[in-house]
Amino acid sequence: MRRHAPDHARDLLFRGHAVPARAELLLPVFEKYLEEKYKIRVERGDSNVLTKELMKKISDQISSASFLIADITGSNANVFFELGIAHATGKPVIFLTQDVPEVAPVDIRQFELIRYELGRHEDFFAKLDNAVRNVLGSSLDIAQMYEMARDLLRQFNAESGVSHEQASREDFHARVVRAAETQGVPQLDDAIRLARFLLPRIIQDATDLNVMQPVTLWLEKRDSPAP
Repeated sequence: MRRHAPDHARDLLFRGHAVPARAELLLPVFEKYLEEKYKIRVERGDSNVLTKELMKKISDQISSASFLIADITGSNANVFFELGIAHATGKPVIFLTQDVPEVAPVDIRQFELIRYELGRHEDFFAKLDNAVRNVLGSSLDIAQMYEMARDLLRQFNAESGVSHEQASREDFHARVVRAAETQGVPQLDDAIRLARFLLPRIIQDATDLNVMQPVTLWLEKRDSPAP
């Protein structure tokens, strides 16, 4: 899959690769869902015209991926070959299957397997959402962003004479992941945009307008060029 950030956040780009599902009727629904909800362009492993040596094509697709979604229904040897490459290159994998977990090879059973059925989309997408959010969240440097956000909050509190409480690491993580789904995340070296992104998400009372209005004004003043 390739995930393109919205227009105002083109500096964030997720790319990935999906092993084709065995249930062809589910694929268009599956692809549309990911494209619309997560701004991901789904690229199937068998979608490109083979214009180069097969091993090179597979390696290139996986190398350009942020994560893979692999359907292991029926224990297809080609899928397991691609999973081996993904494992060797450290790519996260979301596993799908129509089979009962006991059918999967022993070394695959250690991972969470998402079962799907053609007639039960809602249950499948709920589980898929959780897995995709975890993958997208793990691709972000949450620890570094959390420390940067804490520094910003300390600076804001000191300069504004207030003492706003910081959100927990878990709440901050969840807020960042939700934002990444809809607007993307600024690059860590883009100080201005990153500060505007991080500070509102580290403040515990981020839904209080009386709290957030001074934050917005402080960020605008902070980023304005000196006269």
